[in-house]
Amino acid sequence: MAAPDRSKLRALRSGGLIAICAVVALLVAMVAPSQADAARVRCAGAFRVLHDDHVGRLALPRGRYRITILASGRPSCAGAALLFTRFLEDWDGKLPGGWRVAVRQKVFLRAPGVGFHVARVGGGGGGGGTEGGEETEAGGNGVHGRFFCPGTFRVLGNDRIGSLRLRKGPYWIVLLQRRGLTCPQASRLLTRFLADFRGNLPPPWVLEPQTASFRRSATGAGFRIKPAR
Repeated sequence: MAAPDRSKLRALRSGGLIAICAVVALLVAMVAPSQADAARVRCAGAFRVLHDDHVGRLALPRGRYRITILASGRPSCAGAALLFTRFLEDWDGKLPGGWRVAVRQKVFLRAPGVGFHVARVGGGGGGGGTEGGEETEAGGNGVHGRFFCPGTFRVLGNDRIGSLRLRKGPYWIVLLQRRGLTCPQASRLLTRFLADFRGNLPPPWVLEPQTASFRRSATGAGFRIKPAR
């Protein structure tokens, strides 16, 4: 029997060693978190969305949400909560300051690694504690002076108030302050404003089309509207 070729044996051993190392590296990669994952910051507490809402095409059912900061650590947890509140108030899903939303991932991004992820935790919007820390509320009773009116206001056909275009369908009315205006008054005012498509609101009312807000003056009491998808 001919002696085995030593060069072939060395090649086989070398190939087998490479394959073993590759398998070990794969297992390590599966078990160990990536550097980006390790750098993420899970914010304490929970952010409560009090009404079914949406940011653009991202649907956000009412309930508690955990905020996780991405790899860069920016923004801070407090900054992300403020941004999330602001995004929930957005009219058309076109976010300010270069921010965008990745709908499938539920991530808000301003640049690679700069942003935050939101994930719903627990059940619906009922009682229950937080995950440690205080809760931040949005979309309802008592956050930053904004209050959802019960029920919805229905626009019966595609319409507009000045440059603010309203598609047919239901809308939420959100009071900008607790006092100075009631929900029935806001509903009647919206009906009146819809009667003038040119958007010439009676003084002292002014329209802010970028946020779909109606104010009694530039800084006074008023309300905003948002599609109830």
